[in-house]
Amino acid sequence: MLSLILTLDHRRIEELVNIFINNPSIDVYNEIRRSYINHIYWEEEFLFKEVQDSSSLLPIIKSLEIEHGSMWIILDEIKTSDGGAMREKMESFMRILLEHDGAEEGSVYQYLESLTEEKQAKLILEEIKIATPPASWKCKALS
Repeated sequence: MLSLILTLDHRRIEELVNIFINNPSIDVYNEIRRSYINHIYWEEEFLFKEVQDSSSLLPIIKSLEIEHGSMWIILDEIKTSDGGAMREKMESFMRILLEHDGAEEGSVYQYLESLTEEKQAKLILEEIKIATPPASWKCKALS
């Protein structure tokens, strides 16, 4: 269950990157950056801590964390680049992202399938606790 949710989030971010590569836009860039940071925050603060109990995955987790940092740096460089360089750097980001996503899906995410549904649900609830709606959002009765 949880591995599927995370895998679908990978595909969502990859699709945003493709949209940006085909038509660079600051709005799409901002959505990529926000989505990426939210995704890796949850992985590093909740998922990886849960998985580290499985010592065989510890070296993989450390490598994934280093890749997170490398991709974060590339995203920051994109914002300060101009037209062609933005696209080129986003293409580099995508190459790393695809390899990285495959590694996560083939290791850490597979481990999730060994967790009970209750344990997986508790991890999902951690995401719900930190989720924030857009600043302008109001419930239907007030909008």
